[in-house]
Amino acid sequence: MHTINKKALAVAVALACSLPVHAQNENQQDIDNKVSKEPQSGLEIISVTATKRKTKLMETPVAITALTEAELKKNGVNNIKDIANLVPSLDISTATDQSAPVISMRGVRSTNLTELGDPAVGVHLDGVYSPRMQGALALMYDIDRVEALRGPQGTLFGRNSTVGSINVISAKPQFENFFGNVNVEAGKYNSKNIDGVVNIPINEEFAVRFAAKGLKRDSYLEGYYDPNQYDTRRLSDDVLNAPVISDDSYQGVGQTVTQRENWWIDGAGTDPEAQKVRALTPADKSDFYNNADEYSFRVSTLWEPLNGNFSNHTVFQKYVNNSNNNLDLVNCDKLRGRPAEMGGDCSNFLPSDNTYQAVVNVPGQLDLDITYLRNTLNYNLNDEYNIVWLMGYEDMKRESAQDSEVGLDPWDGATYFLNGTGAESFSTELQLQSDEYGDFIWIVGANYFHEKTTTVGYYDNPMDDKAFWDQPDRSTDAFAIFGQGTYKLTEKLHATLGYRFSDETKQDKGGRTYRCSNADGCAVGWLNRTDLNNLPVDYYEDPSIYASYFENDNKGSWQHHDFRVGLDYDISSETMLYAYLASGFKAGGIGDVYEVVNDRTGDVTRFETKFDPEEVLTWELGAKSSFFDNSLNLKAAFFYTDYTDMQYASVGSIGNVERLSVVEDDNGTPILGDDGEPLLDYQNQPVIAYYTQNVPASTIKGIEFEFDWKPYPNGRITGYVTWTDAKITEDWNTKWDYDSEYLFDISYEESKDPENTLLATNLKGNNLAMTPKYTANISYTHTFNLGEYGFIHGWFNASWKDKSYSTVWNLDKHLDDMDFAVSDEATKYIDDSRDAFAVYNASLKYEPQSQKWYAELFINNASDETIQYWNNTSKGVPKGSFGMPRYYGVRAGFSF
Repeated sequence: MHTINKKALAVAVALACSLPVHAQNENQQDIDNKVSKEPQSGLEIISVTATKRKTKLMETPVAITALTEAELKKNGVNNIKDIANLVPSLDISTATDQSAPVISMRGVRSTNLTELGDPAVGVHLDGVYSPRMQGALALMYDIDRVEALRGPQGTLFGRNSTVGSINVISAKPQFENFFGNVNVEAGKYNSKNIDGVVNIPINEEFAVRFAAKGLKRDSYLEGYYDPNQYDTRRLSDDVLNAPVISDDSYQGVGQTVTQRENWWIDGAGTDPEAQKVRALTPADKSDFYNNADEYSFRVSTLWEPLNGNFSNHTVFQKYVNNSNNNLDLVNCDKLRGRPAEMGGDCSNFLPSDNTYQAVVNVPGQLDLDITYLRNTLNYNLNDEYNIVWLMGYEDMKRESAQDSEVGLDPWDGATYFLNGTGAESFSTELQLQSDEYGDFIWIVGANYFHEKTTTVGYYDNPMDDKAFWDQPDRSTDAFAIFGQGTYKLTEKLHATLGYRFSDETKQDKGGRTYRCSNADGCAVGWLNRTDLNNLPVDYYEDPSIYASYFENDNKGSWQHHDFRVGLDYDISSETMLYAYLASGFKAGGIGDVYEVVNDRTGDVTRFETKFDPEEVLTWELGAKSSFFDNSLNLKAAFFYTDYTDMQYASVGSIGNVERLSVVEDDNGTPILGDDGEPLLDYQNQPVIAYYTQNVPASTIKGIEFEFDWKPYPNGRITGYVTWTDAKITEDWNTKWDYDSEYLFDISYEESKDPENTLLATNLKGNNLAMTPKYTANISYTHTFNLGEYGFIHGWFNASWKDKSYSTVWNLDKHLDDMDFAVSDEATKYIDDSRDAFAVYNASLKYEPQSQKWYAELFINNASDETIQYWNNTSKGVPKGSFGMPRYYGVRAGFSF
């Protein structure tokens, strides 16, 4: 399986070895902070900790991008999600149902963001692993640098770093001076952003640093509340009493499906007033989905006794997000122009032809509260050995409410996570390091990680089924020992060997899933809309009213051995070549357990959704070189990765069961009896679950080329170009789960039937999601020196990504081997292809000669590109998460 493509290898060797070699004078400044003082004509020298010890960026034999705080501010970065275009082979989106980022690197991402899943890209804060991806959305401020490492980091960083890791390193307190700064930003959508720092040196040995940031922004969506949906308990009286536009449904009156086609409104035995069709009510943008209301603060201390042999850095951080959550949106740009006979475009079922709009009956809610505590102790045993002790604690609490079907389907639905949902984790790592001066430089260590997650919440289909999750103790315990050393074979040639042993156990203790439906008498009954809306909004938040439950107790353990073998060669003091072979590992999962009752027989069937670990083997060849007195840095890397059992999570069916349910006609409309009540019968229905599969094998190869050039003292050009090829390379026989109802013109039950042979498919040869073949990014900065009048800094950035797929299904590749009921023309409006796109950003900044204050104009996404990241197409309507539209504003700040 682990083979190397000869053509790609030749390209990489030629690329790396073609870098010119010159004998130049290297800037050897010793640096303790993030950068040295910038020379007049050369680039600053950046230190990184990619190998868990300080090394210069251009001398570190891994593919790594380091972003300073100045670069982050210039690009308008508020959290990790915003760095996606700044790092080669990186893509970051948001999974709205979990309020968490999805990080993809070199073609690999994790799609299971629940407490049962782990990321493929490890996120570290000050070197401490942060397990829950919600924490990665925490505001970024007062940052020393962000390090994005690409390729397996299994030996040193271990857990869930199979394709890379991102380390956010906060600025340390300083002993020399008292200083501070304040920065403010005002922009489109009534955006207000403020951050500040105060550094207080208590004495020559102890310093404290305070930093904080706050962000508020109105929603950029065209939002509406809909009183015509089934569950109206959370809507205000103003919405419920909106003007009547029709006395009954199916009159073709209204802008949405729920206004025109609610079969349950007429003849449902409800209050006549409740049966009338009412107008939509525009939402207040200040408290609607996709707004922002966040703040964070950090207190850090640094203790370095003058007569001691240690330093201790402690960080306490708090992050609070009280926004109104995010929402999947309809891709109106993709649907635009679709004929009515194919389902029409957004103007046929939404108020306007605008991607950035949403119609809901459940107001959004997100209360996310995360407390962090991190500590790093460096202790010098003697001149030859050093001990590093890392400790980290993270406590996340989360409540949320999210509309699920966003008014596109009369079958209403919403997801709620309640008070008590969260995750608490603790990690510690002890390292023993050699000095940096011998022929053999090494590090050995041990790491322990424990996490306990708690989930309390439910999915509510107001017409029928509810599932309440009470998972009080889902835990992970991970232990590892590791070591890595670099030996100087000659003055120019170095060999690196690394090893890590990992032992991981996941367990669910006392977890229960409660069931409630019309059939078991827990729900209020079919079409009893008035009775439902007379209930309190929290009625179904009490598990004691649910008719039955099943237990989720489960356990799984995995062990793995990872290695790294590498060589690096200094062609000169300015040019190095490196190559390595490294493995990575991500543990399997226990999955959810489902016990399903047959309504007709009473038999119980148990389904378990365990999944296997994923393994990766990567070979990489790279080169780094500096030219022209350190005014030009070039970095190139070729990588080839074999992926085995990649974990892929999605909603699908895991079996079938007989349920007492409504009989529907060919159009999916319930058939009513003479008494006006729906006809019921026992029917074979799918068991739907969010579960993880293993993709048998994938191959990913690519080339990354980065440049940083200062052609003259007042100008700078930076950027990258990448080529990536990521495909499934072995047979993956599975069930087609991409919008099956629409594509095959079948019922919901048929579309979810795991034994439906019509849906059998082989995804071998498909491209992996969110992996453009080509990408490019370039930034240009020029400073105009106005003498005594100060400086003007102009900055322009362009980022381009080639076409790609937003899912693994690659619909357009299966038009000939699948028996789709719709035409090839119809599929182009809903397929998972993503067109190539470019994003442009710019700013103009003024600083006086003293550089004590500044004022800046900026614009992000100047071309107003609509960029889709997450795809969730169903019933002929492509949905997903989208990037922010054009945003502009002003910034100003001062330092003291």
